[in-house]
Amino acid sequence: MKDRQIEAGEVIYREGDLGDAVFVVKAGEVEVSRTVSGQMVRLAVLRHGAIFGEMGVLRDRPRSTTVRAIGPVTLLAILKQDFLDTFQSDNPLALTLLQMLCERLLLADSQLLEQQIYSEGAMTGEIKQIRILAAAPEVETQIGTDGVIVKKLPFLVGRRKDPGDTGGPAQANLVLHASSSSQLARQHFALEDRDGRLVVHDLESDLGTLVNGRRIASFERSDVADLQFGDNKIQAGGSESPYRFHVIVEREVVPPKT
Repeated sequence: MKDRQIEAGEVIYREGDLGDAVFVVKAGEVEVSRTVSGQMVRLAVLRHGAIFGEMGVLRDRPRSTTVRAIGPVTLLAILKQDFLDTFQSDNPLALTLLQMLCERLLLADSQLLEQQIYSEGAMTGEIKQIRILAAAPEVETQIGTDGVIVKKLPFLVGRRKDPGDTGGPAQANLVLHASSSSQLARQHFALEDRDGRLVVHDLESDLGTLVNGRRIASFERSDVADLQFGDNKIQAGGSESPYRFHVIVEREVVPPKT
């Protein structure tokens, strides 16, 4: 076991590096982070007495996280084989069980991180692209399988004017044919920027709009709902309405700091 002095901001190891040692924090603080869907997510800050790096050693796989010194740090480094030998001498099954537990913990951790990334409200300044896809055959036949890319906000979705309709032309960016005005209004809902947040705004339609399972309407508590990064489900009209969409909000990938 050897002491290592780490300068502030220095990377101790990165995702993908070989797991050649286990570390214990003797003094200072280190930041543990992981890249999830292109985003660098801080997992933890470790202080005196904390151990890290054991996952890569026990799994005999590349590192799954990046660890960086927040300030000057003193670490105790335990080489891989020395660490593994402590299990071999006591119980031959202990190492195998630990490796299995590490695999399960890593899988569960990754799933939670994915949920964290995609449960965040979509901020318009962080959006790379918004794409509207069909979630029902009635919509797919009109917009195709590639869907529609939203190039400018606000973006209105509504019904095409039928021969018997009165009034002027439909004022919407995405205009669909619909047999019922109650299910899809001439101007049904809009994607908007509200104080830097991407939202869906129901435009006083007859039956409202379902956004990720919650109805918004002029007759409900709110006619606005926030969208999240990732896949959002939107349904115009009632629960049986075929005018269903996936709104995919892609986040701008920010390169990790070096």
